[in-house]
Amino acid sequence: MKNFILAVLLFASTAAFAAPFCAVFSYGTQCYYYDMDSCRSAAGNLGACIINQEEVKQPSGGAPFCVVTSYATQCWYYDAQSCRETAFSSGGTCVVNTNR
Repeated sequence: MKNFILAVLLFASTAAFAAPFCAVFSYGTQCYYYDMDSCRSAAGNLGACIINQEEVKQPSGGAPFCVVTSYATQCWYYDAQSCRETAFSSGGTCVVNTNR
């Protein structure tokens, strides 16, 4: 019983601090990263990085491309290149706006 309670508390504390970027490996997912660069570093050649859909902020703007960061999802970009440049300089990633 003691181990069960510890496991529940550990899961609850992990979920409470989930970050917007997750490193995905064959053995599981780690959502601890607040910028894409640190996620990519952690994933290395053994994993990949994805956006944590449970933590991503609601998008603002209606352009075709969005920059996702730990603090916002900004769909203000009409071309992929400017989206990627902004994402790179802000520690985020550029994604296609699926809400259009």
